[in-house]
Amino acid sequence: MTSAEFGELNDPLERLERNERQGNQAFRFVLLSTLAVVALAVVIVLIRGGVGDECADQGALCLTSDRVEVVIIPLLLSIVLAITSAVKTYRRWQARIRWRPWLYATYAMWMVTTAYLLISSSAVFVQRG
Repeated sequence: MTSAEFGELNDPLERLERNERQGNQAFRFVLLSTLAVVALAVVIVLIRGGVGDECADQGALCLTSDRVEVVIIPLLLSIVLAITSAVKTYRRWQARIRWRPWLYATYAMWMVTTAYLLISSSAVFVQRG
């Protein structure tokens, strides 16, 4: 097997520059993904006219359609972006490119997904009063 089959570059400077770019790319991916999830949630709230105060049940949870949309749709986007980050990690590892920044990006997207789920579901579903 030659080094070209593994995607390695003969020029050490090109290889170093390619590897150094991975950290910036992974950081930008996490930052833009987080902004996309929050922006999607804001757009849904603006289009739907906010989360309504009316609720049929008088229990502790209120599960109306507008409330569920605010939680589920951005959550699905966040999960897709986390899986995308994991796939990028695997592809970088397979091509023998610096893959650790993408692994950290996968962890960060997992935390963004968990945080969004906890914050949005507790803020949207729980009735105060």
